[in-house]
Amino acid sequence: MNSLYIALAALFGVIVVIAAAVHINRVNLKLRNMVRLMRRADVWQRGHNHVLAQIAADDPLEEVLLEIIVGVEHIRPEMICSISLVDRHTNRLKIAAAPNLPTAYKDAVDGLPADQPIGSCGTAVVTGNRVIVSDIQKDPSWVGLKELAAKAGLASGWSEPIVNRHGEVLGTFGIYQGQISEPTADDIRLIEESAYLAEIAIERKLSLEALRASEERHRLLADNAQDVIWIMDLDGRFTYVSPSVEKLRGYNAAEAMQQTLQETFTPESVIKVQEAVGRTLAAVQANEPFPDFVAELDHLRKDGSTVCAETRTSGIYDAEGKFVGIVGVSRDVTERKKSEEKIRYMAQHDSLTGLPNRALFADRLQQALSYCKRHQRVLAVMLLDLDKFKPVNDRYGHALGDELLKQVAQRLLACVRTSDTVARIGGDEFVILLHQMDDIHHAKIVSEKIQHALAEIFLIEEYPIQIGCSIGTAFYPQDGVDPLELTKIADQKMYNHKRQTTAAIR
Repeated sequence: MNSLYIALAALFGVIVVIAAAVHINRVNLKLRNMVRLMRRADVWQRGHNHVLAQIAADDPLEEVLLEIIVGVEHIRPEMICSISLVDRHTNRLKIAAAPNLPTAYKDAVDGLPADQPIGSCGTAVVTGNRVIVSDIQKDPSWVGLKELAAKAGLASGWSEPIVNRHGEVLGTFGIYQGQISEPTADDIRLIEESAYLAEIAIERKLSLEALRASEERHRLLADNAQDVIWIMDLDGRFTYVSPSVEKLRGYNAAEAMQQTLQETFTPESVIKVQEAVGRTLAAVQANEPFPDFVAELDHLRKDGSTVCAETRTSGIYDAEGKFVGIVGVSRDVTERKKSEEKIRYMAQHDSLTGLPNRALFADRLQQALSYCKRHQRVLAVMLLDLDKFKPVNDRYGHALGDELLKQVAQRLLACVRTSDTVARIGGDEFVILLHQMDDIHHAKIVSEKIQHALAEIFLIEEYPIQIGCSIGTAFYPQDGVDPLELTKIADQKMYNHKRQTTAAIR
C-alpha cells in the first residue's frame, strides 16, 4: 500500500508540473503576441512619419505612394497592394504604384474605365465606397477579370476609395490576397489610414502643380485673379495696386493705394518691409545690384482679420538706368501654410488621441532638460501603462477600445498643468513630462490624481468600463541626466508597480 501511495503521489506531481508548464507556455505565447503587435504598431508609426516627411519635402508622388505600399506590405506580408489614380483627361484608372502585383495582371487592368463598376477598384471609384470582395470568383463585378485574377493567384480583392475633402474620388487603394478572406478591424483601420496618407500626397501634388501653373500665368498677366501686383516709390508709397487686391485684402485698388505700410501690414511685417527697403536703398546708392526680397508677410484685411502672402520684389529702372521704384508680387499662401501645418501636426501627434507622439515628446523632453540644467530646476518623467485594457478590447472590440483611449487621454490632460506634456507612445502606453517642478512631491500628487481619475468608471456606448494603471516616475537630476536614463528608470519603476499590482490581485 505504501508503494501505491508513493506512485500516486509521484504521478500527481508529474501532472502538476505538466499543467504548470502548459500555463507558462500559454502566458509566454500571449506575451510574444503582445510584443509582436507593439512592434508592428511601432513599425507602422515610423513608416507613417516617413511618408509625411516625404510629402513635406515634396518628393515625387510615385515615390511617396510606393513608400505607403511598402509600409503596409511590410507589416502585412500576406497582402499585395496597389494605388491607382483617376486620370481626368482620359477618365481611366491608371496604376501609380503596385510593386508586387503580378505583371500580367497589372498590365491588363491598367487603364480600365473609371466610370464602370469593374472589379473592386472600379466599383470603389464609381460608388465612392469601400468594396470588400472576399471571393473574387463568386463576385459579379469581377466578370471578365475572374480568369485573369485566378492566373495571377488573387483570390480576394478589397478597395478603399481615395477621396479628397470635396468628396471627389482621386483613386483607390487596392488590397489583394491569395486566399479567400475578410478584413479584420485592424485591417480596415490600416486601409483607411493608408488611403488617407495617399489623399494628402495626391492633393499636395495637385496643389503644387496648380501653383506652378499659376506662377507661369502670372509672369504674363499683371491684373490676374490670384496675385496682387503693386508698385512702390522711393518714399514707401504705393503708386499702383492691381485689382486682385480686393480678393486678398477686401480693399479695392483705390483704397489700397492710399494706405501706409502700417495700414497694410501687421507690425511685425512692417518691420520686415522697412528693413528690406532700407537695404534696397543702400544697395542702389552704392551702385550695387537690386537685392532680391522674398518673404511671407501678414496683410491686414478690411474685416479686421489677417492674411499671409508670399511677397517677391524687383527693382524698377527708367530709360536712363536710374532706380525709380520697387515692383512686388504678393500671393496668398494661407492654404499652403495650413496644409504644411497640418502635415507637421500629423507627423508629431498621435492620430487617435491627438496627443503628442514619441517624436514630439522626445523633443520637448530634451528642451526641458536643457532648461532645467541652466536654471537648476527639477523635472519628472512618468511612464503609464493601462491595466485591464486588453480584456476590454477582447470583449467589446477595438472601436470601443479606441474610444476608451481617447477618454483616458482627456482625463490625463485634466490631471496635469498646461505647461506639462502628455504623450501616447504606443498601444495603451502613455508618458508624461512634468516640467519645472518646485518640489518632487508634486509628481506624487499628480500620480495619485491620475490613479484616482483612471479608476473611475468610463461609460462608453452605455457599457461601464473600469480599468486602472501602473505608473513609474523618474526624476531629473536624481535618477538620470539624459532622456535615455530617465525613460529607462521610469520604465523599470512602472513594471515594478505593475508586478506588485498583479501580485496583490492574485
